[in-house]
Amino acid sequence: MTKLPRIVFIVHGRHNPQGLAEAQLAPLRGSFDIDVLLTSSADSATRFAREAALSGAHWVIAVGGDGTVHEVVNGLMSVPAARRDNVVLGVLPTGTGNDFARSLKSGDSLSRLLAMIAAGRVHALDLIRVTLADGNVRWCNNIGSIGISSDIVRRVKRLPSRLPASLAFYSAVSSALLAWQPQPMRLMLDGEPITGRFTCVSAANGRYFGSGLGIAPDARCNDGLLDVVLIGNAGSLDFLRLLPQLRRAQRLDDPRIRYLRGRSLTVDGDARRCPLELDGELYGATPVRFDIEPAALNCLAGW
Repeated sequence: MTKLPRIVFIVHGRHNPQGLAEAQLAPLRGSFDIDVLLTSSADSATRFAREAALSGAHWVIAVGGDGTVHEVVNGLMSVPAARRDNVVLGVLPTGTGNDFARSLKSGDSLSRLLAMIAAGRVHALDLIRVTLADGNVRWCNNIGSIGISSDIVRRVKRLPSRLPASLAFYSAVSSALLAWQPQPMRLMLDGEPITGRFTCVSAANGRYFGSGLGIAPDARCNDGLLDVVLIGNAGSLDFLRLLPQLRRAQRLDDPRIRYLRGRSLTVDGDARRCPLELDGELYGATPVRFDIEPAALNCLAGW
């Protein structure tokens, strides 16, 4: 009897406490050996993804928001490259922002994912290797940022978890706009120094963050480059005026915004005022280094 390829769904347990419905899984039963794993803690998805890759899974599908995808990616990247070459990441977005899924153009339905599997829509995905202030390494699949964006994430994390995600996000945005001041930072992009006061510094692999803000309109997840977007000394009201334009994911004609590209970026600043967010999660503060890792992982994408 021919062994079926194994597909593992790693499901955010709080957002999807029932997992996946049998009606969704039934069309897969004859073609795949299926596992559905529900996360119960912040590191569950990382552990599940690692175990899936080591046990021979062909497809690992992150079912949740951007944080779930980030954890799954870090789990897959923790296994030897030879084992990773045989695994394909998929994303079924069920979170609040779902920004990375926008860049993948993978759709929001299981039927769409299955169609991409059938069509062989497997692509090499770049990742950002992030070296934290303590020397530890995280893998960022979408965007890492320092500034008002990371301050918003920090404020969200301080709010009661019982608040609906959308309410928590907009409450954090409002309070950050009232309090944030541009911060002095020292950058090095491929050996070239850049200094100034910045409202936001972003190192991008994907195009979107903050629930659909197209901060890096030229970013591609498979071009071997970091897209670095610098928003200079802009006050809160200035940033507020930029938000509707950012949603169009187009370059903004504003002297305070610079669009740069490179392979390595370091950022340093006052750690107390420069928290770091990666894919919508907090990971310490500056100093931090971002390095692009071309073709680091296989993924399903609609490119």
